Amino acid sequence: MDIRVKNVINIFTIIDGKIHLLLNKNNLIEIECLDEINLVNNEYIYKNIDIKELNLKQCYTFSKKEENKLELTVLYIDIINKDNIKLNDKFNFRELDKLDKENIYINKSIECLKKELILNSTIKKLYPKEFVLPEIQKIYEDLLDKKYDRRNFRKKLIKLDVIEDLDKISSNKTGRPAKLYRFKEIKEDKVLF
Repeated sequence: MDIRVKNVINIFTIIDGKIHLLLNKNNLIEIECLDEINLVNNEYIYKNIDIKELNLKQCYTFSKKEENKLELTVLYIDIINKDNIKLNDKFNFRELDKLDKENIYINKSIECLKKELILNSTIKKLYPKEFVLPEIQKIYEDLLDKKYDRRNFRKKLIKLDVIEDLDKISSNKTGRPAKLYRFKEIKEDKVLF
């Protein structure tokens, strides 16, 4: 039996408070796998994408059998800080709301992303320095499709002891100024939501 393996790599980031997916010429990043899977992923990324601190996680494996051929598709995801990637003319980011949610690879990636984003270490990668709470709250509301009360959201993060108040106010020109926070250095992951 012939076996064909391909990898689909979905790299997410936050741009202007919205979740985006990295695409290769407006398509998902799909790699034909003719060697050891992680080696193929690393080689492709090294040759094609200028990216730092990528930590791909295997998310899901699909299989399809036709006649005497087996096709395996291994789905990988990561979410990175947008400052850790330099795009070239082959790649672009597209907002999550503008993606085909019927695409099984996108759909499964979003499921995995939800599980990753509820950990404080994942959200900290996206906001390593300072942030305002409404920015973080919007990300969770959009991704988890839930609304959170502003005060309860803040209280929960403070109670979990994962953020600290910087005693500074944002210099936001478009809205009302808000307090700035940062994530604490914590050794173990905590589930936020």
